[in-house]
Amino acid sequence: MTGSGGPRLRTVGVTAILGCALAAVVVLAGCSGPQGPQAATTSGAGTPTSAGTSIDSSPVNATAEVGRQVNLFLSPGGRYDQLIKSVLVNVDGQELFEHYSADSGPGIAHNLYSVTKSVMSMLVGIAIQEGLITSVDQTLAELLPADVPEMAPGVSDVTLRQLLTMTGGIAADEQFNRYTPDANWTKVTLATPLTQPAGTGFIYSSPGSHLLSAILVHATGRSVLDYAREKLFTPLGISTEPAAQPTLSIADLPAYDAAPGFGWSTDPQGLNLGLSDLKVTAPDMITLGRLYLQEGRWEGRQLVPAAWVRESTSSLVPTQGPVLPSDHYGYLWWIPDAGGHPAFAAMGHAGQLIEVVPDLKLVVAVSCLDGPAAFDASDFVDVVARQIVPAVAR
Repeated sequence: MTGSGGPRLRTVGVTAILGCALAAVVVLAGCSGPQGPQAATTSGAGTPTSAGTSIDSSPVNATAEVGRQVNLFLSPGGRYDQLIKSVLVNVDGQELFEHYSADSGPGIAHNLYSVTKSVMSMLVGIAIQEGLITSVDQTLAELLPADVPEMAPGVSDVTLRQLLTMTGGIAADEQFNRYTPDANWTKVTLATPLTQPAGTGFIYSSPGSHLLSAILVHATGRSVLDYAREKLFTPLGISTEPAAQPTLSIADLPAYDAAPGFGWSTDPQGLNLGLSDLKVTAPDMITLGRLYLQEGRWEGRQLVPAAWVRESTSSLVPTQGPVLPSDHYGYLWWIPDAGGHPAFAAMGHAGQLIEVVPDLKLVVAVSCLDGPAAFDASDFVDVVARQIVPAVAR
C-alpha cells in the first residue's frame, strides 16, 4: 500500500481513484469544528448492551462527552478543521454529535471513494437473495461467460467469494496501470495475469472490486445505479436525482468532487464504478450504517438479507501489511477492533468512513477533503476505539 490517505492509480490520461481505505478511521482525530456538537432532543437512561456496559443515551451527558473527546484532538483552524467536511455520531437513531465544515452541510454529497465497495457488497447480497446470482462460489467463468476468451490463466476460476474478500489474486492497486480512457476496464482486468494464485492470501484490489459492476450488470440486465435505486437507495430515502455519472478522468475529478449532489461516475464503457466514486450525504452514510446495524431491515422491509449482513461483516480472512486499518476483512467490509467491542467499517481514500459498533448501537460517519494533506493510516487510527467508544459506553 502507498502514501498518505491510500493509493491512487496513475494512468495514461486518467486517474482512477481507487481509495484503498487506509485512512478512514483516523479522521475522527479532528472531527469537531466551530459549530460544535448539537444535542439530540430526547433523553433516557443508559441501555444495557451485550458487552455488559451501558449506552449513555442522555442527550446532555453523552453528547457533551463525545464532543469533549473529539475536541481534544482539534485545534480550530488547524489541519483537521480544514480537511474534515462532516462528522456524525449516532446511537440508536439519536444524533449525539454533528459537525459540518463551512462548505458542507446535511444536503451536500461527498465522494465516498472506497466506501463504495461496501455498498457493492450490499447489492451483491441482494442479487443472490433474488436468485440473479447463484452463490458466492460461482466463478468468473460462470458470472461473465462472454469474457472467458479474454481471461488470463487462472482468472476464470476466481470465485465471487474471493473477489469479495480480496483473495482472488487480482492485481493490487499500485500494480495496475492500464486503466486508460480508451480501454475496456473489465477486459483489461480479466486479461491481466494473477498476482498470486487465487485463494492464497489478501491483496487489496480495486480492479477486482470493479469486476462486480460487470457481474451485476450481467446478472440483473440493468445498470448498477438503476438496480441500486430500486433495491436500496429509494427505500432508504437516499435521493439520487439528478445523478451525475461522468466517465472518470483527471479533468472530471475536481468538478465531480466539488459538485454538491448525488453521483456515481463510470468507466469508459458506462459501468458505474464498483471500486469508488459513489457520492452521498453524511446523513445518507448514517442511514447505510444503520441499515446494517439493523441487519438489513429498514422501516419494516428486509432490504438486505440478514444472513448476508452477518456473514459479510464477519472476520472471514486475515489481511496483510503493516499499514492496513484492521487485521481482518469480510465481504468488502473491514473488521476493526473498537476498544474491545465488535465492529465493522466501510473505509475510503482520504478518510471517508462508516463505522458500526453493534452492541453500542453506534454508527459514525465521516467525510473528508482529499488533497496533499489527506489523512493516512498513521494518524489517530485508534481514535474511535479510544475516544468515541468510551464516551458512548459508560
